[in-house]
Amino acid sequence: MRQPLIASADPVLAELLELLWTEDIAGFRSRMLVEARDGRATACLRLGEHALSAELAWDAWREELRPVAVFERSSGDVLRTLNARDLLWIALSSLSDLDLAILDRTIRQLDDTVQNFEFLEKAVPRLENESKLALAKGDNSIWEQLAAWRDRPFHPLARGRGGWGRDEIESYGAEFGRLFALRWCAAPRDRIRMSPAMERGEPADFILDPPQAEALTEKMARSGLAESHIALPVHPWHLDTAVALEFAPELASGEIVALELIGPLVSATSSLRTVAIAANPHRHIKLPLDVCTLGVHRLMSAQSLHNGLMGAALLEQACSRRPTIAPRVRIADETRFWTFDEASHDIFAPRTAVLGCAIRDLPVSANDTALVPLASFSVAPCAGLPPAIEQALEIRPGTSVEGFLEELFRLVIGVAIEALHCGFMPEMHGQNVLIELVSGQPTRIVLRDHDTVRCLPEWLRRAGLQPPAYLIKDPGRATMLLERPEDLIAYAQTLLFDVALRAICEAVDRSGRLELHASKRLLRRVTTREIETLEAPPDIRERLRTAFLDDREWPFKQILTPLLATTQLGLGMPSAIGRAKNPLANPEQVA
Repeated sequence: MRQPLIASADPVLAELLELLWTEDIAGFRSRMLVEARDGRATACLRLGEHALSAELAWDAWREELRPVAVFERSSGDVLRTLNARDLLWIALSSLSDLDLAILDRTIRQLDDTVQNFEFLEKAVPRLENESKLALAKGDNSIWEQLAAWRDRPFHPLARGRGGWGRDEIESYGAEFGRLFALRWCAAPRDRIRMSPAMERGEPADFILDPPQAEALTEKMARSGLAESHIALPVHPWHLDTAVALEFAPELASGEIVALELIGPLVSATSSLRTVAIAANPHRHIKLPLDVCTLGVHRLMSAQSLHNGLMGAALLEQACSRRPTIAPRVRIADETRFWTFDEASHDIFAPRTAVLGCAIRDLPVSANDTALVPLASFSVAPCAGLPPAIEQALEIRPGTSVEGFLEELFRLVIGVAIEALHCGFMPEMHGQNVLIELVSGQPTRIVLRDHDTVRCLPEWLRRAGLQPPAYLIKDPGRATMLLERPEDLIAYAQTLLFDVALRAICEAVDRSGRLELHASKRLLRRVTTREIETLEAPPDIRERLRTAFLDDREWPFKQILTPLLATTQLGLGMPSAIGRAKNPLANPEQVA
């Protein structure tokens, strides 16, 4: 009965099947009739006029059966294999109360991601070739590109790029590693909100080299803008689309001026809207980019920039006061930013998210140190072990795959458990966490994007930390300041374990180097050790032990359910929580 899952030839379909099953969309799970015959499990389901049958296999992560293929049975008793689009259409069409506009939007998002997945296969030969010696050469950019190519694991709509066609993806996406030049515009000084963490400075001071800065100064002087305006870098595509639309009156009146300056050369990181300066790769520039990914417009609101300062201050406070955190964590400097400010000075005004920039400085380390996004350890564009793991093993002969994973897991899980104990949780998915590899060994993590550090004020105060002064527009829907320990712990369970670490375990399993049940045992063993050795009050340790190791179920991040309930996509990812089997629970307890 426990026929294992095998890697699907259609990853988008595989992710959609899991999503429909786990979220029980259209009764895809609760209404299925399962039967076992000849050692195989199948199921049948009727959705409207469609008679469906499914082939089931064993999901070793959740320790349960789930569909791996779905067929539609015609009147002539002929089975037709359903692709991702047909399957989603049948499921959504059976939801009688679903708004037709949402149905159409969701199908278009799936079409977009399927087409982009096929197109992004063009990048595989280059990614494979350039990743072979990246650790030895000290090239961190390839790891950002690999993380972007995989994008968010277990999300069937992840590769959608609403607003971009293939030309834009190839020119501006991280997967192809292209360099492109930023453009600039000048906005009035009294309409720019500057980071309160800065006393002075303009974007050009941190972005341009001396010749470029001199050229900009001359252009501003000739245009009579030097005293009255500040020059802001803009993504070239965004300038021609979103800025041209949102600021049409100001551009027409000359209040905002598009400048002729081009530069510097940059390349996209795994976050798409954040670019690395080619001549200074440890300095990143975060820019608004009106492309829709994962159900979010990738703009950059003044509110999130403010909250990023508050989140970073909490992280710095924790590192200075908690000796168990400081040796394992470094924090990217994101204290410098400039953003458009309406005359009303309303920090929640929509146009504050359309024009501005933030500077990010990553820590600079010794030459034998690499910064690898956690997500990259799960990416193998071709068959075999993910290159990030394979190269780390080559640098350290005698280290086993299991030994490397144990080092990696102890590092990230140890930080997560200590952070939870202190009452906060950074967004530790695979993109925001960078792993410092020193001669191939995981030593510390670097945290970036600090605007979503979730907090439990009660536990913060018990740890001697002050709750951050977040700006929250809608307290009723806010997820930054939480009231229950379970809600805080959920951000580690869902984003770190169920996304980032699961993706690594499954990638290694597909390589044939370590089976999934073995890496899960390793995850449980490491988590158990980190909780048992935690210097924390007994009630907090017990809460963590119960949530991670003892409960039969734990939360998972729903993807399609909240998207189907959202009529207007905005700057925050639609979110909802479901319940699923705890992958770390003792198998004897959940059998």
